[in-house]
Amino acid sequence: MAKGRRPSPRRGAPQGSDEDAFSARVLEFVLWARQRVEVLIGAGVVVVLLVVGGIYYMNQRADRMARAATELEVIQQTIPFVPPEEWVQQLDQFLARFGGTPYEVEARLVYGELLLEEGRAQEAVEVLREVAPAYRNPLGLQATFLLAVAYEEVEAWAEAMRIYGELENRAEFTFQRQEAAEGLARTALAQGDSATAIQAYQRLVEGAEERQELQSYFEMRLAELTGEVP
Repeated sequence: MAKGRRPSPRRGAPQGSDEDAFSARVLEFVLWARQRVEVLIGAGVVVVLLVVGGIYYMNQRADRMARAATELEVIQQTIPFVPPEEWVQQLDQFLARFGGTPYEVEARLVYGELLLEEGRAQEAVEVLREVAPAYRNPLGLQATFLLAVAYEEVEAWAEAMRIYGELENRAEFTFQRQEAAEGLARTALAQGDSATAIQAYQRLVEGAEERQELQSYFEMRLAELTGEVP
């Protein structure tokens, strides 16, 4: 062999190819999997348990929601025919079982209204402030209005005034903002804050331009506070 000349490969020797590289990678994976078969089996079991657990949780949650809806409907249907101590017990038991569900807000709204009708405003405050103030959905907004009314009933003027102010700023519909502004003016006057009441009635006058009768009423109330003839 001449000096410095590299030997040529033997004729017929296999050359590298993409198929060879792929086969090599498959073989490596098989060997890796054999060495870790227990780990892989364990991971598979965990995945299966998570899937089964998720399905079970969703089924349980759906069943709980269905039971909550049915029980609350039954309670609401029986309220007119039972004494207050009985619907108090029923609603307390419902909240103990289904607190934290979407039906809690509806149940507390019903409970708060009934307590206010019975003249038990402080109990209504305790019931409602578990879910209010809240401004993101219609039921939460209703509970918030009712809480403000309950605060008025117990003469917690500052709390009622604060909630009415927030409602005026955050309520979606005009009639809700008007109701909140009236509540704000009313509670402001109750604690001697005529300046806030005047500002609220000024906003009410401006907001009722398309309803002459309502605007006239607000102008009259404003005139009573300012001493100016509208």
